[in-house]
Amino acid sequence: MLPPALAAGAIIACSAAMLKAIALARRLAPLPRPVLLVGQSGVGKGLLAQFIHVESARAGDFVAVAGGELSESLLHDQLAGHEAGAFTGAHRRVRGAFERAQRGTLFLDELPLWSQGAQSAVLRAVDERLITRLGAERELPLDCRVVVASNRSLEELVNDGRLLSDLRWRIGEFVIEIPPLAGRAVDVAALSYHFLDGARAEFGGPGPVLFEPAALERLVTYHWPGNVRQLRGVVEWSWTIAAMDAAERIGVTHLPASVLRDEAPLVPLDSSTRHALSRWAYDRAGRSRKAAAELLGLHPNTIDNHRRAATR
Repeated sequence: MLPPALAAGAIIACSAAMLKAIALARRLAPLPRPVLLVGQSGVGKGLLAQFIHVESARAGDFVAVAGGELSESLLHDQLAGHEAGAFTGAHRRVRGAFERAQRGTLFLDELPLWSQGAQSAVLRAVDERLITRLGAERELPLDCRVVVASNRSLEELVNDGRLLSDLRWRIGEFVIEIPPLAGRAVDVAALSYHFLDGARAEFGGPGPVLFEPAALERLVTYHWPGNVRQLRGVVEWSWTIAAMDAAERIGVTHLPASVLRDEAPLVPLDSSTRHALSRWAYDRAGRSRKAAAELLGLHPNTIDNHRRAATR
């Protein structure tokens, strides 16, 4: 039986693969160990990190740091902070990310791609649970949960010389792999309508509330190289163009050219996936056969047949 869509904050998931990742995140959330999230760019690693923070019930803040484009000195300052007078222009004390995440969660985005000096600083802080502000005389004890994101496996990064081998063993024991969006047809459908609802609320004005069946089929069979991030942009663009046309539904002609002209092979939908889509539509439509049929462009009897098959 296909579980109903799970909304974990902003996480929308129906597929077994994504629900498994979320279940593991919920299981690991209360534990004090670092968690590594591995997945392609755009799959939602930041959202899952926030979910872990919420599920951990830690009282402090969620603090995110993306240090890949910062110099080593700036990154160290961002992580550890500094005292007033520590350098020219340091007129006041500034708390670093580790300190701001006390009793909370520190999310380090793409840490394996940071400089090795910055990686060493993180390794020391995680190992010793201490941090020193620049210009300070005393170390500060740390109590923050660390979540790390990477779009490649740590083994590959160590072999390429991008990641300190010691850091690999410190952050790579509790790993959650986030599956790419391609092939997760039910998640694509759920997210497409989620982003459609969001576009209507954010952009305002009249606009379509449904997809034409051919347009939705194109979305759920597309290979999504940009994952969820790309899907959101596609839906928002399509809603805008359809609204300009005063269309009642988003059609194929409203989809961006980048999706329509992509020559990569589409992901075929087997019978079990079509059954799962009908089950999702039935749940979204408030268990109305007619409304579910409207979502997918099917006959209500087909919705019933697919639902029964999905629950066997």
